[in-house]
Amino acid sequence: MNKFYIIPNNKDVNNINEKLILPLDGFSIGFDVYFNVEEINELSSKRKVSVVINKLFHKDLLEEFKLIKDKLNNIEYYFIEDFGLSNILDKNKVVLMGSHIINNYSSINYFNELGLSNVVVNNELTKEELIEIRKNTNSNLFYFLINRNTLMYSKRPLLNSYYDYKGITNRKMNTIIKEVSTKKELIIKEENKNTCIFDNNIFSGNLYLNLLMGYNFIVNLSNMSDSETSIILSHYKDINLNDYISTDHYFLDNKIIYKLGVKEWLRY
Repeated sequence: MNKFYIIPNNKDVNNINEKLILPLDGFSIGFDVYFNVEEINELSSKRKVSVVINKLFHKDLLEEFKLIKDKLNNIEYYFIEDFGLSNILDKNKVVLMGSHIINNYSSINYFNELGLSNVVVNNELTKEELIEIRKNTNSNLFYFLINRNTLMYSKRPLLNSYYDYKGITNRKMNTIIKEVSTKKELIIKEENKNTCIFDNNIFSGNLYLNLLMGYNFIVNLSNMSDSETSIILSHYKDINLNDYISTDHYFLDNKIIYKLGVKEWLRY
C-alpha cells in the first residue's frame, strides 16, 4: 500500500488527512507557507509530521540550525537538500532529496551503504526506470507524485538583479515568464535573496499509480491556486486525475538521455 505525504500551501491543514511535510521557516525555500518550531511541534503532538529543509547551507545558516534542531519534537523525517546535514541529524530520519541527481539504483544503494536508506527519487525518470529502481534497491523510496517541478535553485537574487539591470522599479518577487525557445511558462520566485524557478505545468504520475507500487508519494501543493488545490485534494489518489485538472507526465513516457549521477556530482 502506497503512503501519501502532503506539503500544504496554507496553515489550515485540518482538511488534509495524510501525513504532513512542513517547510521549516528560515531553512526552506520555494514554498507558499513556512512553519516555525512552535507550529510544527503543535501539529506533531497530534499527527505524523515531517519537515523539509531544502536550502543549501553555509556556515552561518548551519549554526542557526544547530540552535533549533533539538527543539523539534516527534519528527518522522527530515527531508534535506544539503546532504551535509545528515552528519548532525539522525540518519534513520533523514530523507535525501537532491534535485536531479538521485536517478538510479546504484546511487541509491551507495547512499544505503553510508547509512542513508531514505531517498526522494528524481521525478524526471520514466516509469520503466522507476520500476527498475524499486526492484534493485531495499531503500525507502519517496517520489513527488504531484508537483510543479523545480527547475533551478540559486542562492542569488536573480529577479532583483534583473530589475536593477533594467532599471525597473515595479518589482514582483513571484512572476511567470515564457521561455523563448520552448515557449514554456516558468514560475520565478525570489525569497530573501534566493531564487527558485518552477515549471508552470502540473506534473502528475497518477496515470501510472498501479505501476509505481512501493513508493511513498509526495503531493506538493505549493504554487497551486485555490481551485487547483481543491481538485488535487479531492482526487490525488485517482488514476484519472487528469480528467479533473490539466497535468503533465512527459518524463514518465520519455527518457532523458543524460542525467547527472552521484559519481559525477561528487567531483564537484
